[in-house]
Amino acid sequence: MQSRRIQAAVCLAMLAGGLGVRAQQNNRLQIASFSVSADQTLTYPDGPPASPFLNNLPDEHTTFLPPASASAPYLVFGASRISTGIGGAVVLQTSDLKTFTFATSLGYQPQVMSSPVDFTNCNSKYDTEFDENYAAPGSVLQDPTLPAGNLIMIFEAENHCPGGANQQPFYATTGFTRSSDNGKTWPAPENGPMGGANRYPVLQPSTPPPTVAHPAIGDATASAYIDKSLDGNYYVYAVHSLVGPGADGSIRVARGQLGQTNVSFMKWYNGSFSEPGIGGMESGPGSACPGGGNQSHGQISYNDDLGQYLLTLVCANASAATPTGAWYYATATSLDIQDWTPLQMIAGSQFPLTACGSSNALQMFDGWYPSFMSPGAAAGHTKLSGSVFFLDGCETGARTFASRTFTITAQPQAAPKLTSGLLANGATYVSGGLVPGSWAQVQGTGLANVTRIWTGFDFLNLGNNLPASLSGVQVMVNNLPAAVYYVSPTQINFQVPTGVSGTASVQVINNGTASNTVTATSSASSPGLFPVVLKGVNYPAAVFALSGGYVGDPSVAGFRAAQAGNHIELYATGLVAEPSGVIPTASGISGVTVTVGNVTVPADFAEQTPYVGEFQINFTVPQQFASMPAGNYPISISLNGVSSPTTINSNPPGQIVLPVTH
Repeated sequence: MQSRRIQAAVCLAMLAGGLGVRAQQNNRLQIASFSVSADQTLTYPDGPPASPFLNNLPDEHTTFLPPASASAPYLVFGASRISTGIGGAVVLQTSDLKTFTFATSLGYQPQVMSSPVDFTNCNSKYDTEFDENYAAPGSVLQDPTLPAGNLIMIFEAENHCPGGANQQPFYATTGFTRSSDNGKTWPAPENGPMGGANRYPVLQPSTPPPTVAHPAIGDATASAYIDKSLDGNYYVYAVHSLVGPGADGSIRVARGQLGQTNVSFMKWYNGSFSEPGIGGMESGPGSACPGGGNQSHGQISYNDDLGQYLLTLVCANASAATPTGAWYYATATSLDIQDWTPLQMIAGSQFPLTACGSSNALQMFDGWYPSFMSPGAAAGHTKLSGSVFFLDGCETGARTFASRTFTITAQPQAAPKLTSGLLANGATYVSGGLVPGSWAQVQGTGLANVTRIWTGFDFLNLGNNLPASLSGVQVMVNNLPAAVYYVSPTQINFQVPTGVSGTASVQVINNGTASNTVTATSSASSPGLFPVVLKGVNYPAAVFALSGGYVGDPSVAGFRAAQAGNHIELYATGLVAEPSGVIPTASGISGVTVTVGNVTVPADFAEQTPYVGEFQINFTVPQQFASMPAGNYPISISLNGVSSPTTINSNPPGQIVLPVTH
């Protein structure tokens, strides 16, 4: 029934601390320090006597494709205006990562793609084109589903001509295009808001392109990374910024599945890739900038030495007493679930934000568009050291192409530490009471590097089995692997394995490093009602079976007190032992009673639900309560003489009560 499905989600949320992919098994290294050197001067064609020369490199992220042979140079795709043209995609080469020349000796034109019209002009033929005034690459990548030389470009696309009138504020789109000759030629622009078959928009905000003057709006400054998902498909991930309505200063991520002619993207929104790339809602998958500020210019790579994904970005805090910008990083174990660690600053990257020329905008910064790469690593991969290339200057004005070296110092995964006495029933948080097939929790420090619950990706290729690892975190109970539902640095929620009896010994393994062992008693039955904590009071996780709504404090929206004769569904764990490690099947249970205050009644219905570790108990509020005082009455369930505790170790500990009114 629908109410049970809704409440099942609430019960599982309770497991994650009372607050409401099979991960890889390798021993990942953790970052001890991440720093960059002082700026290094680069030589490149940035003015006469070179002809043509680059006016404003870099204008987006810069892509380095590794040498095709030991004697070949790096192929470099960047974004810049050239002296003989307008802004667009330029191609350079370098052998030493210090001196850059146009890649004409490799058969490339200095500029291989551009927009049809310059920033300051409009053309009625292209006024509805998504990239009328700007088309420049954020990333250029090999499509792994096609033969070598088939490249894709994720690019910044801008239209500055709402209604045919030119203005500086843009409507930004993230565009997608292909080249089949290793990036020498790319499709020409085509008129129309959706471009053409081979050059088209993939990310646009929920605000459609305006037809009149407007402030800056759009999904902008994207870079990209390609990864194979646990579902067996290759996806291109676009890291970008949302400008205008809905912007909250957080980096956004979207992805599109490769292996098809026309690639459509889905945006990350509230925990999954669930909103369409064109017009969909979007939210940030990571944490906020420490100390405040806006995130921008993000890049994802896979760090081969750490064995984790690496996100780097700019945090710019223009509202601080001393406006500053700096580079920050986070790591993740899976792009399917975007389980990024909290952002941390890269040492040596913090510099002032100042105004550009006569503009009051704080856009001058030594570090826009940081593009990390490591010599010897594959495209899109990094190591513990390498180079980062960036813009030193004004984001929309004069700038210099510069670089720094970066150094990551790694340390092995610190051993997790479990706290004695905090191995407990997953609903009551009371020590012990570990029933095979039901939920339990253990607390400590350093138990995980991220905080998350399982997702659909964790079940891929598992059939009817449950995931025994989340983000590299495993739980062993008497040397038996347990299904894991929730991980955080301080708490793990797991299912007690079948076969556990007597004393249960529990150990957590975080990315290959094992914790100490803690013990608690196991039991064939130790029922516990899942709680919902409202305003410091523990109410049972329960719904009104016939009329809907939650049981609890009536001053909280969606909750109300019970009355005599109401039919209520309770949710519990630990009622009886059940098979573990698999998705269960529903089965009825007889002999369950419910006690409210001093009144005990038989349950109308009780079963092991098809939800892992969860039992449903239906009962009718006794008629005696029609003449009893209104108030909160302790509630418990019982089977074969074993009752759930009325006082649970919530925060703070207290009785679990049923609110009754007339």
